[in-house]
Amino acid sequence: MRNLGPLESAVMSLLWDADDVLSVRQVLDNLRDRDLAYTTVATVLENLHRKEWVERQRLGRVWFYHPRVQSSEHAASQMREALAASNSPRATFLKFVDEISDEEAALLRELLSDATPSEEN
Repeated sequence: MRNLGPLESAVMSLLWDADDVLSVRQVLDNLRDRDLAYTTVATVLENLHRKEWVERQRLGRVWFYHPRVQSSEHAASQMREALAASNSPRATFLKFVDEISDEEAALLRELLSDATPSEEN
């Protein structure tokens, strides 16, 4: 899964947070603080479609977009890439665990417990 650029990340965040599909105009309106051209946003969405990050459907003359890749998939991919790039996966894991909250640590323990096969037959 290829990393996203800053504008692609902003667009994907909007799509992930949306309750429904979004048009180019709706994405642009949500990024109004960036002073972007309509064609810039349309190009970014087309690129995300080409890279298979989003799916689109045409209604009349308007394209509507929604995520193909979920935010959790993207986050997990980034975590895997960071671990793969590390010289010491053990040290990286230790640093990560040292910095997570108590609630996140409890969730991690729960998930690891659920994923560990039982020794009982």
